[in-house]
Amino acid sequence: MMLLIGAAALAVDLGVLRADIRSDRLAADAASLAGVGQINPFSSPDAVAACEAAWDYALLNLGDEGAVGSAPDCGAAFSGPCSPGDIRQEPGTAGPYTITISQPVPDGHALMGTQALDPDIDGSPCQRLGVTIERSRPHTFARVLGFDSNTTTVNSVARSTTRPGEDEIVPLLLLEPLDCAAMYTSGDGKITVTYNDTTKTPGIIVVDSNASTCGPSNPYSIDAKGTINGWIRAIPVPGEDIPSAILSYALSDGSLASFDPGDLDDDPDVLDNDRLFPIPTPAFDRITRKPLDWRYDCRSGYPLYPLVASNPSGPGIQIPDCPFSKPPHISNHRATYDSGVPVGFQSWIAEGYSCSPNGATISVAGNWHIDCPPSGPNDIGLTVVGGSVTIDGNVLMDGGLDLRNDGRFTVNPSNSSDVFVYVRDGLIIKRSFATLILNRTFVYLGDGAVDIRAGSSDPCDAPIPVGICWSAPEGGDFEDLALWSEANLAHQIGGQGGNNLTGTFFTPNAEPFSLDGQGAQLQFRAQFVTRRLEVKGTAVVEMTPDPERTTPIPVRAVDLIR
Repeated sequence: MMLLIGAAALAVDLGVLRADIRSDRLAADAASLAGVGQINPFSSPDAVAACEAAWDYALLNLGDEGAVGSAPDCGAAFSGPCSPGDIRQEPGTAGPYTITISQPVPDGHALMGTQALDPDIDGSPCQRLGVTIERSRPHTFARVLGFDSNTTTVNSVARSTTRPGEDEIVPLLLLEPLDCAAMYTSGDGKITVTYNDTTKTPGIIVVDSNASTCGPSNPYSIDAKGTINGWIRAIPVPGEDIPSAILSYALSDGSLASFDPGDLDDDPDVLDNDRLFPIPTPAFDRITRKPLDWRYDCRSGYPLYPLVASNPSGPGIQIPDCPFSKPPHISNHRATYDSGVPVGFQSWIAEGYSCSPNGATISVAGNWHIDCPPSGPNDIGLTVVGGSVTIDGNVLMDGGLDLRNDGRFTVNPSNSSDVFVYVRDGLIIKRSFATLILNRTFVYLGDGAVDIRAGSSDPCDAPIPVGICWSAPEGGDFEDLALWSEANLAHQIGGQGGNNLTGTFFTPNAEPFSLDGQGAQLQFRAQFVTRRLEVKGTAVVEMTPDPERTTPIPVRAVDLIR
């Protein structure tokens, strides 16, 4: 009889314990992933919300929502900043379970096990959250053998990481899929994606290229290849455990062409004299142009994004259909204004205005069709030399715009609503000492590019600003979108003074988008999503992330690591 009962104990009681371990481990995995999802690797870790989410998911998956004995005091245990070396743990009880939530999970802690740490996989302690589930179960047959009950314990650790996933503020996204020189500086060119101290948002750069078609002249996808005074930097939030990041898709398969290791200094983890900071880390998938397409042109059947910019009909990357239910604003905009005579617009020529109003001062209100035919190598329709054209309303242009000498072109001077400028054909050219003012204005270029020389620049709130002031709409169909240009052309912003740009500049086929000149070019609240970016001369480009004026990019995800 003892042998029979002992066999039953092994078969039944120990089998139940093994089943407990399997189900509890699944619950711990789900809880740790749910909790760590509340921890943003690019912001102050919200461990209180992480604890609450982990607890809720543990109860949901264990089926003991109604048997809570004592919930963890998440607010008391996890409020305040995270200290990487000091684990914070808080238990809660529900029925037969004791559930302990831990954050951070330091290197070397028992929750990390005996497996060697891999920083690329395991991340930093403050990016980790652990869940321990202990379960006490009474035995049925083993009591005869003197064993009344047993306890099982499972642990799970998850981390927040950087790859396509949740949205983040990315001031600079480079879409080039294959080639090197996706982002580079030359001369004394400097590019700094800095932090937003108000929102505690760090600098983030993402490069989609796999660096598979590099050559001797451009051996790296990310390269500060000018003088020792040039650099490419993304800046973390000082005094916080909020890292910056340069994410490279080329690193996902260990490509040596991702970045020039010679741009790193002797201590690449500390911002000092680095020409490249921080060390680029892997992005395990391409972002592609879909965040902008899905926000502003939500539809199905997108054309392939060309692998080679000069061959738009060749092989490409398929953009997934938009998963949301909203109108394709860009497609509708194009269908309305790409041809014909628009309803509600006054004719520039019919009203007696010149296509070359040199020295004249023109100020009109309402919507205007500048039906000046495009001519010349840049398909210019309206040329302003030493004069001033001001339009308080929407603008449709058959040709491009050329501002020369002290010429001024102002759209929406009242700055009281959102407007657009639609250029059917041609470039927008602003030469040195000219002025371009676009208030709350979305610019669509049908088959052209921007070629803007900054000259001097006054503050945009000056009585008569000089230089360039370009802000995106603050609402409506094109909220936050300053420029949309599909042209496979070089786009350029440069000069000797500063620029005042706000919003997203989307030039997915630009070859390249070039920022150059002899002085500071402060893109205070601008986001560039372009194919390739070049910063040259002595240009100093500084971008500051602004959650209110950019399109979020999905670069944040969670991984189960233990």
